[in-house]
Amino acid sequence: MTTPDMQIALPARAENIAIVRHAFGALEDAYALDAQTLSDIRLAVTEACTNVVVHAYPDGREGPMEVFATLYGDELTVVVRDEGTGIGPRPDSPGLGLGLPLIASLTESVQLGRDDEERTEVRMTFSLAGAPHQYDDPSPEALSGATDAPGAR
Repeated sequence: MTTPDMQIALPARAENIAIVRHAFGALEDAYALDAQTLSDIRLAVTEACTNVVVHAYPDGREGPMEVFATLYGDELTVVVRDEGTGIGPRPDSPGLGLGLPLIASLTESVQLGRDDEERTEVRMTFSLAGAPHQYDDPSPEALSGATDAPGAR
């Protein structure tokens, strides 16, 4: 099993969605992502976490919400996991049913299922290969911090 580059484990509460979203904002600097790619990742992760908070624990108990992110070459894989009821149709659903289609539209791929311990997982893959990275910008402003001068650090 690969060790994730980022792991977050929080109670599945609405206020914790903002914490996860903020943590993913750090990817901009860590992976030098452009604003649109970062926005897509953050929105998809926010939707997946919102689904956990709204749907995973309908009996009112507070359960865990775990988020893992791992970079494999030019692909970022994000897994949002819970110990709730699983993914399925609910006639009493408080949502509009738009979260998973939105996630699918923002990701390279999305997989829904259960892990070996029967926890619900939403596994999202984002391709970073075609995304314009900040370091791809050849403008002098983007290169202003770089130098080839001897002895420069």
